[in-house]
Amino acid sequence: MEMNEKLMRELKKKLEIEMDKKEIEIVEHWRKELEMIYRKRYENLGSVQIDIKGLMERMANRVSILVRMVKEGA
Repeated sequence: MEMNEKLMRELKKKLEIEMDKKEIEIVEHWRKELEMIYRKRYENLGSVQIDIKGLMERMANRVSILVRMVKEGA
């Protein structure tokens, strides 16, 4: 029984590490996308708002896809 608990703890730790790595990749991706908007030279505020809205729409789309995938997998 003790061996199973040890194995479970090790597996849980490995899973958490992999999830943390994936989260780093995801946050880095969206940070780069936002940085591109930040570095771009805009002539007016409206242009900035359009690019930010586009980024928000892409993020929302990705979230809805992931939610659908989780529901289908459950």
